[in-house]
Amino acid sequence: MIGNGVRNNHAQFKSVVISYGKLNHRSNKKDELHLSKHAMHLMRLYLMAIDLFEKEEIITYRVDDLDLLLSIRNGKYMNADDTYQKEFFELVNEYEKRLEYAVKNSNLPTQPDYKRIEEFVMSVNERVVNGKY
Repeated sequence: MIGNGVRNNHAQFKSVVISYGKLNHRSNKKDELHLSKHAMHLMRLYLMAIDLFEKEEIITYRVDDLDLLLSIRNGKYMNADDTYQKEFFELVNEYEKRLEYAVKNSNLPTQPDYKRIEEFVMSVNERVVNGKY
């Protein structure tokens, strides 16, 4: 079911976010820079998942969220010791609640239409084989 998969992803996301504040002596500057980029991508995935359940579309070009995403990537929510500020975790919690609400109130089916997917894949393969794609 879609809902269960999203809940499992929430748990994984939350675990990663919590670990942001636990950088230790083995972490170096390169890891910390990658951490900000990773945080930005995780937030982007939250935004895309919310769009999927609320608008039933996948929006990859995040022009409306660019300022937020770049601020995360550029370290706006990081402390001088490269841990994350309380505001970042509050932001993550806000988006997590929004996603949970979107999942519960979505019109999307709980199971994919496997027959329709199979027919689509077969039609694409047929066009490729026949040189029409």
